[in-house]
Amino acid sequence: MMLAGESRDRVDIDKLYLVCSILHPRGKLEHDNPAISRESEIHGTTLRVYWFLFKSPRPVGVRETQRALSLSSPSIALYHLEKLRELGVVDKSADGEYVLKEQVQVGSLKAFLKIGRVILPRYLFYAVFLSTAVIVYSAEAVLQTGTVDPAAVVLGLAGAGISWYEFMRMWKDRVL
Repeated sequence: MMLAGESRDRVDIDKLYLVCSILHPRGKLEHDNPAISRESEIHGTTLRVYWFLFKSPRPVGVRETQRALSLSSPSIALYHLEKLRELGVVDKSADGEYVLKEQVQVGSLKAFLKIGRVILPRYLFYAVFLSTAVIVYSAEAVLQTGTVDPAAVVLGLAGAGISWYEFMRMWKDRVL
């Protein structure tokens, strides 16, 4: 409904804005937590470029990224590197090389932990902890009472076994 003195163009723009805001809402969630919007932007080839930077111990250039990921042209590598830079995840040096500034846990990367130059699945730590706990419990129980509670050992070994299985599966598959 058009009010007196209001142009038809203004009404159409308001309707278009309303439709666009319904189809693509930009609520407080994106602005309040930039990490959530960054996670939603890092997918596909951008995720592959991020993973390459994540694994790299030194800054990388556009052509190096293009060759390493078998991208069709340097401009595609540059696009994704600049996208990561705009998201605040990557810094660009004066000589044009890119380095990871901030680690963002996106998608399947949440299951990995980077320690120095080594990237390990998190399940490794669970598996080592549970295996060690079962061994220490069994040794302590035998030394103190001479018996071991079979239920505790079975549950501990089951947890350790599942963790070792998941670690091996993730290690074999790797992310990208």
